[in-house]
Amino acid sequence: MALMIFDIDGTILNGDSNDQFFKCLLDHRIIDESFLEFNKTAGEKFYQGTLDILGYYRYVIKPIAGKTEDELRDVLTDYRENYLKNKIAPAASELIRKYHSEGHMVILASATMDLLVKQTAMLVGADDYIATRIKYDDKNRIIDVYPDFCHQEGKRKRLLKLCSERNWDLKGSHGYGDTINDLAMLQTVETAHVVNPGKYNANMVNIAREKNWDILSFK
Repeated sequence: MALMIFDIDGTILNGDSNDQFFKCLLDHRIIDESFLEFNKTAGEKFYQGTLDILGYYRYVIKPIAGKTEDELRDVLTDYRENYLKNKIAPAASELIRKYHSEGHMVILASATMDLLVKQTAMLVGADDYIATRIKYDDKNRIIDVYPDFCHQEGKRKRLLKLCSERNWDLKGSHGYGDTINDLAMLQTVETAHVVNPGKYNANMVNIAREKNWDILSFK
């Protein structure tokens, strides 16, 4: 058994899980168009590796702050089935099925908040995931996010922490990511793959070539 670690946005998904969540919230009339203004500039900063991740996720949870996961169940189900499912790259799904058939473990590693990563994990049958953790009050209402973000160096630290907790090692491990934010994780696994090179990640293509990492396209 080996660990196969996948980033989500731009890797497994053709698109961004937060963007799809906002579309869902918009359709449910939980937010209006004005809420999306901040997100337009945040996306480019994320791909450049310069996004203030704490500020961003405090912005992301604003529309659902004060609610419990149970209260969001219908919205999350709609989000998973009608906004995420059709964004999953068939090639990624096929590779995940192949790894499972070979007895490997599939782990999702994303800076996206855990409540949303859980939905992608359900769709692809991931064995576990690491993500930005939502903080709840004593009545299970969403109030904030924890600062141990699964982002850049934090993604590597959270992966190593998970391995320590589960008594796993990274022998034979593979990692899949698309941006500079995945670099620390890709440098930690045994075999790294840069996925879906595009206009925001030419630097990752250069790094992949220097390190003889695979460059793949999931469609």
